Amino acid sequence: MLVLGMEGTAHTVSAGIVDEKSILSNSSSTYIPETGGIHPREAAIHHADKIIDVIKNAFENAGVQPENIDLVAFSMGPGLGPCLRVVATAARAFSIKYNIPIIGVNHPLGHIEIGRKLSGARDPVMLYISGGNTQIIAHEVDRYIVLGETMDIGLGNMLDKFARDSDIPFPGGPVIEKMALKGHKLLDLPYSVKGMDTSFSGIYTAAKSYLKKEDINDICYSIQEVSFSMVIEVLERALYYTNKDEILLAGGVARNDRLRSMVSLMAENAGYKAYLTDKKYCMDNGAMIAQAGLLMYNSGIRMGIMDTKINQKYRIDEVYAPWIISGGNEINRNKGAESVIKKSEFFSRNVIIKKRLIKNYRNGELDKKIRYMRMKNEFLILYRLYENGFHVPVVYDFNRYGMELIMENIDGITLNEYLINNNDYNNILSKTGEIISKMHSLKITHGDLTPNNIIIKDNKIYLIDPSMGSLEPELEDIGDDIFLFTESLKTLYRDGKKMQAAFLDSYKNNYSEYNNVMDTVKKISERRRYV
Repeated sequence: MLVLGMEGTAHTVSAGIVDEKSILSNSSSTYIPETGGIHPREAAIHHADKIIDVIKNAFENAGVQPENIDLVAFSMGPGLGPCLRVVATAARAFSIKYNIPIIGVNHPLGHIEIGRKLSGARDPVMLYISGGNTQIIAHEVDRYIVLGETMDIGLGNMLDKFARDSDIPFPGGPVIEKMALKGHKLLDLPYSVKGMDTSFSGIYTAAKSYLKKEDINDICYSIQEVSFSMVIEVLERALYYTNKDEILLAGGVARNDRLRSMVSLMAENAGYKAYLTDKKYCMDNGAMIAQAGLLMYNSGIRMGIMDTKINQKYRIDEVYAPWIISGGNEINRNKGAESVIKKSEFFSRNVIIKKRLIKNYRNGELDKKIRYMRMKNEFLILYRLYENGFHVPVVYDFNRYGMELIMENIDGITLNEYLINNNDYNNILSKTGEIISKMHSLKITHGDLTPNNIIIKDNKIYLIDPSMGSLEPELEDIGDDIFLFTESLKTLYRDGKKMQAAFLDSYKNNYSEYNNVMDTVKKISERRRYV
């Protein structure tokens, strides 16, 4: 089966041809503005001028004729409206002229599937970083789900915005990468990880404030070290949550050699297999759209011309993707994403020794700072929760030099394990809602509130690992807790929406600020959408 794919979500218009086995051709043209970032209408004019040429080149390089094509696929979204319309119009015209089927493709899906095709990855967790997107994506049941993403701007967008302020030409990422190689001083930039999500607007603001005060090479070095460490931390946590063992790196920013080396080092140290998409196909390209369209069509998905309206906010978790058999490995109960746990005794008590792991992919100074802050935070929040009658592990010792906590061993099962193996979940989630509402009423947040950080023992619910929480939270922090927990339920379990309802009904009945929190959760959700 021969498939023609057309891509045009942002700065690049491209056409590629694939079959089941290989990429036969790919031809692209990129709009580069004289000043500033991408101007949507000017980019669309560029695409309209170049699309015929890139299609002709794709056919010439593949050695096939338009009459040989069995399917035309195009990027339906997410992306810039004027650019999307150019490519959608061309795809419809081709479909009608040659009387062949047409498929509208989700853009991130194309990045995943071309990466899998080229690398041989079976069922990876993907770190997808481009200008508009920064997402952690994995397959569950019959579709891809977004486990975490940026809560404001994409990492690539942040790099481009900083580049513009520094008179670095578009695209700024490659120039920043070169400058970073000359930098050595780690500047103080906000390390903003909230559960499975990230935020880059603070890094941008702080980095901009250093202009004319610090060496530009040190600023670029610091931007990369901090922002890349953030996304790799979240990636590793996603691998732990899903029990998958493959990583796929994709998107335009995935061409960065520092990022690629950091991902590879994390994988090597943690025992995962890392697949780095060929740099040529990290950038937006028609071949990736063709590959995704081929898989969709072979899985029985069909569209008519009237179904091909563009969608600027098209989410990958809206796409039916049954062609992957997803599954994880056995859980290693003695190791988390950030720590290793060892059972021991402490003055005749059964305890665990929790040691924060050195992350060699991170800058050493940054790594030490993060590990100490989180260990200290975990100790303080557990102590405050214990004082207020919550079921939490009792901390017996705090070893700041060895980065260790010695605490009570709670020998139960995680809420994640419970929800996977039990259909009767209403009662346990109702109790969880009551406990979280009580915690929030005391102005305490958890910071990484997922089913893996809740343990059930003797019908009691224990909260563990609140290392990213706060004792002086803003409403936003409370909203983050609820957003992360409800998103975890929705994405990780087949009955996720019913589970959400059971939890939220209880939370609502026990927390007076419920409406304000849910308004904040709604804003958080809207910020995560593609911009």
